[in-house]
Amino acid sequence: MVKCSQCNTENPENETHCQNCGKELIPKKTRNRVNKIILVGLVFAVVMILAGAILLFTTTPEVSKFDQALINSVKNGNSSESLISQIKEHSEANRQGSKKGYDNIVSRDQTANSTFLAEAKSNHEKELAYIQKIEDLQIRFAKREISEETFKREIKQLYQQQPELDY
Repeated sequence: MVKCSQCNTENPENETHCQNCGKELIPKKTRNRVNKIILVGLVFAVVMILAGAILLFTTTPEVSKFDQALINSVKNGNSSESLISQIKEHSEANRQGSKKGYDNIVSRDQTANSTFLAEAKSNHEKELAYIQKIEDLQIRFAKREISEETFKREIKQLYQQQPELDY
């Protein structure tokens, strides 16, 4: 028997409309199935929203291992002078790597036209400026001039601005 939701009259299972008031009857099994489908859909939507939020917050560019070590050192109270020394060493290693790439292009392409060599030089200068920006930010953080949150936000922005280089 199917009970009418409007007038509570009991109707035979095969009836599609209430014999008393004429309202359309939805069998209990169908009602339960629809409710389960809605519930599963809602749970799925909530899970997808949570997964999207987690992805959004975890896929931002992360700080480098060096930057994370710098953050930990500042938290541990290491002196600004020792941190600045490490930062300058790290930056110098990056500058040397950039110079090697530039020198390799210049020495390899002796027959290259002056436009190509000028572009290589321009790329090298862009990379050096980029390395300097990172170093300056790291030093500001090591001197405790900016907070950890500001450092992370600005370093991530810098990493997103890395110049496109041909070497």
